[in-house]
Amino acid sequence: MSPPAAAAHRPYLVFVRAGTHSLHRQLLSENPDRNWDCCVSWYVPPIPEQGAEYYSAGGFNKLDGFLVFWKECPQPWPWRYVVLMDDDVYLRPGALNRFFALCEQYQTYLCQPSLNWFTHTTINVLVRNPACLMRRLSFVEVMAPCFSKAALLELLPTFDWTRSTWGTDIAWGCLLEGRQPVYVVDAVSMDHTRTGDGRPTAFYRKLTAMGVDPAQELREVLARFPHFGGQRMLPQGHIYRPGIPRALAPLTLWLFERLKFIVRIRKQLLRNLRAWRAAAQDRWRGVAPR
Repeated sequence: MSPPAAAAHRPYLVFVRAGTHSLHRQLLSENPDRNWDCCVSWYVPPIPEQGAEYYSAGGFNKLDGFLVFWKECPQPWPWRYVVLMDDDVYLRPGALNRFFALCEQYQTYLCQPSLNWFTHTTINVLVRNPACLMRRLSFVEVMAPCFSKAALLELLPTFDWTRSTWGTDIAWGCLLEGRQPVYVVDAVSMDHTRTGDGRPTAFYRKLTAMGVDPAQELREVLARFPHFGGQRMLPQGHIYRPGIPRALAPLTLWLFERLKFIVRIRKQLLRNLRAWRAAAQDRWRGVAPR
């Protein structure tokens, strides 16, 4: 692990599992007054650069890579919150600062930024709801979870449960159910910039070559928690945006959730288009169907 560039730790950490085209450089350059340190964990051969406070390498997936950094990092753990971010996630300048400030203000245990409406998403409940600052959910997604120091210490033993990471994020919600709230922060949203080309990514091709079935790993995690009620928004515990009359806030929340059918339709159309385009390209090149 490389030494820190600054003499003192900032209060928060952004951990990015990074490849060649990682967006961490843009996030660093656009946030000169950031309240967060950055650790870049390479999943490609390390690229010479000096923008972040820490650099690390190793681990099969993002959670494995974080475990490597955890072992390298001096203890006690110095950061109050840490986000484990994919390298294709982008937040506008200042957004991460605001996100961590909200985590502190509301003393979140486990949370994540919301997703913008017309970005690449798989789970609609994580899409931003303008009626809320935060909504209480049954889970967060592994794309960009934010752990308080206490949550990290509690949930760290789950980080090696699966090779694909499928189901690990569901396990976090199940383990915290009834004890600690889990939030999506609607006041701060992010873009998931990489949509894919309709084919399995290099990571999933590697899993296939190893004989690892992500869906089976997910089933095995779910078997540990037979009472899990699904990835959903809970009926209570939301923090509404100031300025919305209290009597109207639940209805406004409900209306925006219903409007997310637009996101669902767009997502399905784009997914079908990418699959059709990939199939057409493969036929043109004479590649046998998968």
